[in-house]
Amino acid sequence: MSFNLVAIVTGGTKGIGFAIAESLVKRGASVALTYKSNDKSAEDAQKSLEKIAGSNQNVFTTKGDSGDSDVVIRQYSEISKKLGPVNILVNNAGIMPARSFDKITIDDWNKTIRTNLSSSFYWCKLAVPTMKKMKFGRIINISSLAARGLGVVGPHYAASKAGMLGMTMYAARELGEHNITVNAIAPAFIEDAGIFNGWSQEKKNKLKEKIVVPKIGNVNDVVQAFDYLMNSSFVTGVTLDVNGGAFMI
Repeated sequence: MSFNLVAIVTGGTKGIGFAIAESLVKRGASVALTYKSNDKSAEDAQKSLEKIAGSNQNVFTTKGDSGDSDVVIRQYSEISKKLGPVNILVNNAGIMPARSFDKITIDDWNKTIRTNLSSSFYWCKLAVPTMKKMKFGRIINISSLAARGLGVVGPHYAASKAGMLGMTMYAARELGEHNITVNAIAPAFIEDAGIFNGWSQEKKNKLKEKIVVPKIGNVNDVVQAFDYLMNSSFVTGVTLDVNGGAFMI
């Protein structure tokens, strides 16, 4: 490979996003992490990744709302200037406001769609032209079991994650000729990420009733799926389910 790996991981300072960023740094990539508000997690993430980065790698964090297209334009320009041409994009930024159908407000709906789905489009729109020029790209969208109509968060979240799968397949078909693969990962019940990170062990144990294996997942399970998609140039337009068999039940 005659170019450097430069990656953006949205929502990359904790949970699944941080674990993926760590994998990318170990792979030799320079990595930009976006985040919305938690400065402490961003500072900790940067320090942790800088410890394992090589002398020719850079780690950069940038604060802003990925659901705001103007903010994304600013961040993408900033990242490109600091790290170089972007050829890896991980759309992981998302919110999970748990609501039943009758409790969802219009504001809940709009915020969830713009943060989880619209942001993915904004980042792709900016990154794809550069990937085409390089004739190489990896786009990996972090969806959810909820995209299949399951999960425990609510229909607003399910709709946002289902939209990511549609975008993944369409983009894969359109961009494949440019050596750009576009895939998704659909995790579920990841104990050290998202809303589950704050659950009691008793609540987490109840999740085992929804799966067929004797453990619930962790971020390393998602990273293994991510590494597979990064490594393969012949897999595109797919969704890897990382959910302990919950989709079968």
